[in-house]
Amino acid sequence: MKFINVLTAAVLTVSVASAQDVMQKSMAIMEEGMTQIQKGFLNNNIDLITSGAKLVHDGNKLFSDIKVISQYLPENKKHMVNVAENAAKRIELDVNVLELNLEEKAYINAANAYSDMLNACARCHSIVRSW
Repeated sequence: MKFINVLTAAVLTVSVASAQDVMQKSMAIMEEGMTQIQKGFLNNNIDLITSGAKLVHDGNKLFSDIKVISQYLPENKKHMVNVAENAAKRIELDVNVLELNLEEKAYINAANAYSDMLNACARCHSIVRSW
């Protein structure tokens, strides 16, 4: 019986550590992407904005799975998994809007999509991390 309890604890520890790794990797990739987008807008560099948008998309995809999000959240915040999931959906939509507006040379609308991405990040962090 003790062996089963130890095995269960080990599996849970590995899955939580794995979720933590995914979360850290996801956030690091999205941070780099958001930085590139901002630098791109500040320096009129469309290629930098585009590469940043791809990074945000890739990082967001890592942390969009509700199971991963749920594993990352502390026990007293697990009921907020929908906040993080909705933020991930909003970010994905904003990346698409940003890219479409870049193609159309609608740079103000692209910048507005970036701003909404940033707001989605801040909203999730403020609620889930209790800022």
